[in-house]
Amino acid sequence: MKARTYSAMSRKNVRTDTDPYLAKKGLPGVALCQGCTGIYKNKHWSFDGEEFKRLCKNKNVSSVICPACQKIKDGYPEGVVTLRGDFLKNHKNEILNLVRNEEERAKSNNSLERIIDIEDSDDKIVITTTNEKIAQRIGREVRKAYQGELEYKWSQGNKMVRVEWAR
Repeated sequence: MKARTYSAMSRKNVRTDTDPYLAKKGLPGVALCQGCTGIYKNKHWSFDGEEFKRLCKNKNVSSVICPACQKIKDGYPEGVVTLRGDFLKNHKNEILNLVRNEEERAKSNNSLERIIDIEDSDDKIVITTTNEKIAQRIGREVRKAYQGELEYKWSQGNKMVRVEWAR
């Protein structure tokens, strides 16, 4: 039986409160991530280099590990993107640059959207991500730039997506 293809918008009943790495009640006050320059303030993680330097001097600011850094440390992906095909072999560097640029754009919107790892072999590239949204974005941008076949495979009952692109 062929796997059903979903569009990025067809997943309506995704629960957003099932991420085991997100604190249920949030952190009290302001916190800085030990692994990256993330700042937790007003129940939101963000990046701001100047504010990070200023807050490092404040002794009342707690030091923690942000959910994205913890997922990277634990190797806990919520998205897996597989890129394959003959076209990939000839355009690998261009596609990897596009993937890295998309990660930077995603991080500017949500600092917890990151790439965990990129496994580059002769015939495919496998990218693991900290959440499903960045996996969708990477697949969508690669298809937009290079056409090809794109397929989303959602897991049953939790927030995990496999995105497969081929050309």
